Amino acid sequence: MIVDEIPITRRSGQSPPPDHIGGRLRLLLVGFGMLVSFSAIILRLYNLQVLQSATFRGQQENVSVVTKTLPALRGLIYDRNDVPLVLNAPAYQVSIIPNDLPFYADNAKLQQREERAAIYNRLAEMLAESPKYASEDQLNVAPVLTDSDRATITAGEIFTRVSQAIGHGLIYAPVLLAENVPRDLALIIQEQAINMPGVVVSTVGSRVYPYHELLGNVLGYISKIPAEREKQYREKGYDPDLDRVGVSGIEFAVEDQVRGTNGSERLLRDAAGEVQRRIGETRDPVDGFSVRLSIDMRLQQIMSDTLFSVMRQVKSPRAAAVAINPNTGEVLGMVGFPSYDNNVFIRGVTQRELDAFTTNVHRPLLNKATSDQLPPGSIFKIVTASALLEEGVIDANTRVNDPGIFSLPNENDPTNEKAAQKFYCWKRTGHGSQNVRDALRNSCDTFFYKTVGGFLADGFAPRNPAPGQREALGPEKLAKWMQEFGIGEDSNIEIEASAGFRPSDQFKRKYFGERWTTGDSYNMAIGQGFVLVTPLEMANMMATIANGGTRYQPQLVRDVIDAKGNVVTPFQPKVARKLPISTEHMALIQGALKEVVGPTGTANTSVIPGFAYAGKTGTAEFCDDIAQKLGICYPGIKIQPSHAWFVSYAPADKPQIAMAVYVWNGCQGSGVAAPITQRILAQYFNVPLAEKDKAKVIAECGSGVE
Repeated sequence: MIVDEIPITRRSGQSPPPDHIGGRLRLLLVGFGMLVSFSAIILRLYNLQVLQSATFRGQQENVSVVTKTLPALRGLIYDRNDVPLVLNAPAYQVSIIPNDLPFYADNAKLQQREERAAIYNRLAEMLAESPKYASEDQLNVAPVLTDSDRATITAGEIFTRVSQAIGHGLIYAPVLLAENVPRDLALIIQEQAINMPGVVVSTVGSRVYPYHELLGNVLGYISKIPAEREKQYREKGYDPDLDRVGVSGIEFAVEDQVRGTNGSERLLRDAAGEVQRRIGETRDPVDGFSVRLSIDMRLQQIMSDTLFSVMRQVKSPRAAAVAINPNTGEVLGMVGFPSYDNNVFIRGVTQRELDAFTTNVHRPLLNKATSDQLPPGSIFKIVTASALLEEGVIDANTRVNDPGIFSLPNENDPTNEKAAQKFYCWKRTGHGSQNVRDALRNSCDTFFYKTVGGFLADGFAPRNPAPGQREALGPEKLAKWMQEFGIGEDSNIEIEASAGFRPSDQFKRKYFGERWTTGDSYNMAIGQGFVLVTPLEMANMMATIANGGTRYQPQLVRDVIDAKGNVVTPFQPKVARKLPISTEHMALIQGALKEVVGPTGTANTSVIPGFAYAGKTGTAEFCDDIAQKLGICYPGIKIQPSHAWFVSYAPADKPQIAMAVYVWNGCQGSGVAAPITQRILAQYFNVPLAEKDKAKVIAECGSGVE
C-alpha cells in the first residue's frame, strides 16, 4: 500500500496544534508578562527596603523611643542683703499612662473594662478631696473650702480623656488629670498606685513665697504656660507640660534671666513601655541665674507694719508707701494694701477666692504703690514752686497776700460781685504775706492759686500782663514741669505700673466740651482738679529734689548672679533726666522742705528729736467712683473726703532715702501720713523715739486741715 493513499481519521474534536511560528509568539508573550511582574516586585522591594528604610526605621523608633525633658531649676530671687524671697519646691500632679492600664486579650475584654472602671472610680473619689481651682485667667483669695470648692473630675471624664489619648495613639504619654494636688493626698495616691496600674504621681517645678502678702504685688507669681502662647514658648525651648513661667511682677520681668535651659535624654522602651536604656548623649539642664533686688526686707517689714497699724487706727482700707534711694533710683521698699498672697496662685485659686478678689472694690491684685492714680494735693506744690521759680514768674522775695478767703471775679462779668467765685486756703484765717519759702513751709494754697492762675489785685495776670504786672504761670508751663518730674510719663520700672495725668485745655474741651478756666488753673496749682499721680511718681519726685535735680529711673532689679554668687549683670543707675533748675532755687526748695518738719511747719508734730529730715504734707480731696459706690461722697457734696499724703527724704543734709506715703480716705497728711513716716524713719535709722515724741495719729477731715 502506498503511504500517501492511507486514509487519515481524527481521534477527537480538538483543533490541530498551532504551527511553529504561532507557538513561539505565545511563549514570548508569557515570558514578557512574567518579566514585567517580577520587575515590579523587585522595584517595590527596593523602594521599601532601601529608599524608605529610613522612614520606617524612624517610625519604629518613634514608637519605642521617648524623649524626656530634664527640667532646669528656676533661679532664686533675693533682697539686697541676700535674704531669699522665693524658694523652689515641687508641685504634685496626677496622671494616667494608657499603656500601663490593665490589658487583656479579646476573650477577656469585659474583665479589662471592669478593672479600668474600678481604677477610674477610685481615682475620682480620691481626687474629690483636692480643692477645685478656678481657671488661670481668673484670680483671687479665701481659705475655708466648702463642698462646692472640691475638685469634681468624674470617672466618666477620666475615661473620656484616656480614650481620646488612645485614639490619637498617645499610649505612652501621661494623661493629666489633676494639678497642684496637696502633698499629703499625692503621697496617698502614690502609695495606692500599686493597686491602680497606670496611675502616676509626678512633680513639676514650682515656687514657695515665704513673705506672702508682704511681697505679693512686687514678686508676682509663676503659672502654667497659657494655651494661646504655647507655640511661642515652645519655640523658645519651653516644655508646656513641665515648665512654669512668670506671669506678673518680678517673676515676669526677670523670666529670661531665671528660667534656665532644659536638658533632654532619649529612652528606649520595650513593648510593655518599660525603659530599657538611654540612646545617644544626654543633654544636661542648665539652671537659671538668680536675681538680687534692691528691696531691703528689713525696711519693707517696717513700712508694712507701720502703715497697716495706722490704717487700722483710721479705718482706711487702702494705702501705699514707696521708698527710693535718691542717689541711684533703687527701690528700697514698696508696700501696698490690700495685697494678695502669691502662694494662692501657685497651688491654684478656688472659685471662692476668685469671687473675693473680683468683688473687692480696692482690687488686691493692683499694685497700689505703682498703679494707684490719685490727686496729690499739697505735695504737688513742690512741682509748682519749681516751675514758678524757673519760669521767672516769682523769685525768692516775691510776696503774695493770703487772707484765707478771697473772691475771683467772673471773667465774663468782672464787676458783678455775686458772680465772683470764692476760693479758700486750707487755713481759713489766712497766712498773711507769704513768699515761696513760707508758702511751702505753711502749705499756703492762696500763694499758688494766684501765681499760677493769676489774680490782678496782687499783680498776676492770667495772660497779656499790663505794665507793672507779671504773667501767671498757667497750665501749659506747669504741665511741662510735671513732665520734667516724670509725672504722666512711663517710669520704666520693671513691674506693672501706671502713670499720672497732666491735664490741659485740649483735654477739657475734648472730654467735657468746656474751655479751661482760671479756677481750673487754681486747682491744678495745688494738685487738685484733674491732676493725678502715683505713689511711685511722688517718691521719685522727692528723690529728685533730695539729690539736687537728677531724676533716676526707678529700678527693682539690682543685679543678676550665677550659682556661685558671681555677679553676671551688675547694677547700673539710669538717669532719666536732669532737671533744668538752678542750684540757688534747688537750695531754696530744700530749705523750705526741711522747715516743714520743724517747729513752724505743717509736720511739726512728726519731728524726730536729734534727726533732721525734710518733707511735705498733703491733703487731697476726692470723690471718685469707688468713694461714691461706698457712699463716702456724692457729686456736689460740700465737704469731700480726702487722702492723706506725706513725702520725705532723710537725712536732710545727706539723703539716703526718699519716700512717699498715702492713706486712702485718711483725711489729713499732717495727722496720718506724716506720723507714719516719722515711725518708719526712726526705726530704719535706729533713732530712739520716745513714746512722748511719737506724733499722735489724728484723722480730722474737712476744711482747716493739711
